[in-house]
Amino acid sequence: MDPAQLLIAIDLAETDPPYETKVTLTIDGLLVSGFITDETRYLSHLANARHLEDPQRRSQPPPECQTFIHLRDASYYQPGQKPKAGNIGSYARVPLGAVIGFSFGNELK
Repeated sequence: MDPAQLLIAIDLAETDPPYETKVTLTIDGLLVSGFITDETRYLSHLANARHLEDPQRRSQPPPECQTFIHLRDASYYQPGQKPKAGNIGSYARVPLGAVIGFSFGNELK
């Protein structure tokens, strides 16, 4: 798949209303599956989100190029294994540079 498609899906998650796409990412031998969501929603679900927000950053325009992909309901897989029960339903923040492959659609079975 074309990496530009992943960037388009990230941009769609930032729209109002957001369009969240199901994706599975390949990251250094690990698979992470979830719905692409926006950074604001990701931060709002962190217990310490208020400590991560920078007031100056909020007043600046968003960067031209996405540097992270945010997933909700993330499941983590090692090849050939089922996801660990404690990891299902969490949020994930992945640097785009770490993604070596992806596919859109349903979770792995």
